Amino acid sequence: MFEIPAVHAAMLVGAVGAVVPMWRAHGTDCRVRIAHGAMAVSMVAMMIPGVPAGIHLLEGAVLIALAVFVTGETMHRRTAVPCAVDLTAMGVLLLLAPTSASAPAASAPVPVPSGHHHGGAGISTGWLPLLVLVCWALLTLHLFRSTARREHGSGVKTAATGSALMILGMAPMAV
Repeated sequence: MFEIPAVHAAMLVGAVGAVVPMWRAHGTDCRVRIAHGAMAVSMVAMMIPGVPAGIHLLEGAVLIALAVFVTGETMHRRTAVPCAVDLTAMGVLLLLAPTSASAPAASAPVPVPSGHHHGGAGISTGWLPLLVLVCWALLTLHLFRSTARREHGSGVKTAATGSALMILGMAPMAV
């Protein structure tokens, strides 16, 4: 999707962030583990050059579907809700991702309007991915801060750290 080494490094950090919550996965539902594995695979897939843009749109749709799947487990809300937030935000960012990087060149030059234009699902607003990223960061912070201190040792810090790394990894999608 992107061919800049710094962007690849950020996405690698995001992939690591996706698997970080799995390190403290004791007591976590299998659905959450599957979801974090899917997010890691998605981050790695973004680093592969020449992948058709349609694959990233499909990834986005699958991640959003996994968010619904994860929240179906009522026993582990403490881990399912932050995971669902991560899945939804990442899925939306993939749906809004620029598709022009892998599109073939047109035979006649087309005037390009100024500013960012993301063409994932037909939405062409440059500020929307940035808004998703900021909302993701704020929700992650809120979920961490609203958890009782006595529960921070039970994987909440690890999940927040993983979310922060994924937000960093997805930042190139928003700019």
